[in-house]
Amino acid sequence: MFRYYPLVILLYAYCIYHAYTNKADQKWFWIILIFPFFGSAFYLYDTFYRRDEINDIREEVKNTLVSDYKTNKLEKHLKYTDTVSNRVILGDEYTRKGDYIQALSLYNSCNEGLYKDDVHLLLKIVKSNYLLEDYKGVIESGDKLKQKKEFANSNEKAAYAWALYYENRSEEALKNFEDLNRSYSNYECRLEYVKFLSLTDKSNEAKSLIEKMLEEIESMDSYEKKLKKAVYKEIKSTYSRI
Repeated sequence: MFRYYPLVILLYAYCIYHAYTNKADQKWFWIILIFPFFGSAFYLYDTFYRRDEINDIREEVKNTLVSDYKTNKLEKHLKYTDTVSNRVILGDEYTRKGDYIQALSLYNSCNEGLYKDDVHLLLKIVKSNYLLEDYKGVIESGDKLKQKKEFANSNEKAAYAWALYYENRSEEALKNFEDLNRSYSNYECRLEYVKFLSLTDKSNEAKSLIEKMLEEIESMDSYEKKLKKAVYKEIKSTYSRI
């Protein structure tokens, strides 16, 4: 019996973690705490009763226990089925893990043939180059995206603007940040604009813009405020430092 304790503990810990991250009803915490094994088993049955969902949780547990499990699985899948889609999926996983060099290599390998200068692929290349501080690479890909609607209000355009600044093209950087400054939207990009203004000795303009952003969010209804909770917190933190 004792040899199964590690499995019970693992099952118990996972169920508590899953219930917490998925905001489960309070009753489940009591059921799992009081009856670690049967409570956990009942929770899993109630939450993942379909076969495909059971498979999903099995994969999730493996991914939790083995840090490179998902990456290794995707690498093996790509080895046997080398498609653009599988390269991009693996590239996204490398990006999630912070391996931007590997991610960029995969994205660049897709940038040919039918996918040459594909908008969504170029956006990924812009992001990877920026994270690697290859600002010339950011600008090269960003120049190809200027007229694309997907680029107009994206975080990648903010990265493009910063790259222009770091390459001593401040006026062009300013123009791109101004394009991103749209009321009641683009808060993450506008926050980057605030930082840019502060960095370029335009503190008054930075303060005015960030106060406007705070007013916009504070005027929203409770549901909209909840959606903006994370960025609102970051805006307030930035405001306190200006």
